[in-house]
Amino acid sequence: MAFTKDTISNLLNQHPLLIDKAIEMIGDNQTADELGSKHTKYHNGIGFTASYGTIGTVLYQFVTGRDCKRPGHPVRWKPKSLVTDGDVLDRTRDMRRFKSRNPHYTQSTPREIAKMIAVLHWRQLGGLMDRSNWVQPPATATTQQPQTMLVRYTRVVRETERAVLLEKVDSEGIAWERWLPKSMIISDLGQGQLKIKRPA
Repeated sequence: MAFTKDTISNLLNQHPLLIDKAIEMIGDNQTADELGSKHTKYHNGIGFTASYGTIGTVLYQFVTGRDCKRPGHPVRWKPKSLVTDGDVLDRTRDMRRFKSRNPHYTQSTPREIAKMIAVLHWRQLGGLMDRSNWVQPPATATTQQPQTMLVRYTRVVRETERAVLLEKVDSEGIAWERWLPKSMIISDLGQGQLKIKRPA
């Protein structure tokens, strides 16, 4: 198979999980200070181009779980996939800012934006031609139950269409209030207890 821009584009269309790997490969080519600042400073022909330095770093952090602001870029979060979890990234401030500054991407999903960036940087993706570099889809992606936790509260202060404001009085008599999106509530166990999805 010849290594061309069309080959990479077709490969990403046929195997969407490779979009994550492509973003990781391009991000690995960024210098440490470029990742830390989310800006491309050096015209060295590798990594994200200056136009996509910021959003490319955001995508890189999403698929690798790395915290690029910390020295050594340690893995701080569970890596996510743009294919299965892209809707989470779509709600972030960084993605909204990118779309507002680039109106022609307003209707694009993070996965589509990442694929476009990968195809634009296709010369750095020769490693995708070797199947041993491919990622395997997570075995539990469709069967894994959401992790849950128990929330105790004293009373419901306020309820809207999308959320509830709960009050909890601690052992010292101090009242704490917390907004909880209704989308996180799995079941009401009664007696001031809710079973909710554990936040990511």
